[in-house]
Amino acid sequence: MLYELTFLTIRPNQLGPVLAALPEAVPAAAPNGELIGCLSCDLGSLNRIAIVTAYEDPQALLSDRAAALSNPDPYGVSTYLSAIENASFKPLSFMTKIVPGAHGPFYEMRTYEIAPKGMPETEAAWGRVVEQRCKLSPLLMVMASLDTLPTRMVHLWPYKSLDERLKLRGEASKQGIWPPPGGSNHVLSLRSEIFMPLAFSPLK
Repeated sequence: MLYELTFLTIRPNQLGPVLAALPEAVPAAAPNGELIGCLSCDLGSLNRIAIVTAYEDPQALLSDRAAALSNPDPYGVSTYLSAIENASFKPLSFMTKIVPGAHGPFYEMRTYEIAPKGMPETEAAWGRVVEQRCKLSPLLMVMASLDTLPTRMVHLWPYKSLDERLKLRGEASKQGIWPPPGGSNHVLSLRSEIFMPLAFSPLK
C-alpha cells in the first residue's frame, strides 16, 4: 500500500468556494485511488487542506500524479489557491493500512525531516516501542516519503479532544516510551499541525 499526500494552500478569505467544490473535485482528481481523508488544518498552517489517497498499485498512483501534473487546474479551484503540494509515501514496516472511520475528530499530523541515511535507525527505534505507545492511543499511520529530500516522515494520531491529546502524550512521556528512545537522533526538523475532517471525508 502506498499513499499520496496532497496539500492545498488556500488564499486568505477564499475557503468558502474551495470547500464547496472539494466533495466532487477531490475524488475526480484521483480516479485510480481510494480517498482516505480530506482534512482542514485547524491549528498550525491555516487555510490548508490535506488529502490522503491510498493506492494498491504504484502504477495507478503514477498515472493519477501524471494527470494532475499535466492539468493546470486539477481541482477546478486554482483561482483560490496559492499552492498545491504532492508527495508519495510508504508506510513503515510495522504499520498496517489506514482503515477509514470515526477515529477523530482531531488529527495531529507530525512531519519530521530525516537526515540522509537516517531512516533505518529511526524506523528501528520506533518499532521497538510503538506497540507500547499504541496501548495509550492509536497511531493511525507513520510513513516515509519516496520522492522528497530530505525524507519526510509523517505520522497521524487521532484524538477525541485536545485535552485527551495532552493527557496521553504526557502519560507516554512519563512512562519513558515516547518520544522513542533514539528516535530523534536523525531528525532535522519537525512540525505539528491539528487537522479536522471535512464533511465528506472517510476519516471522521
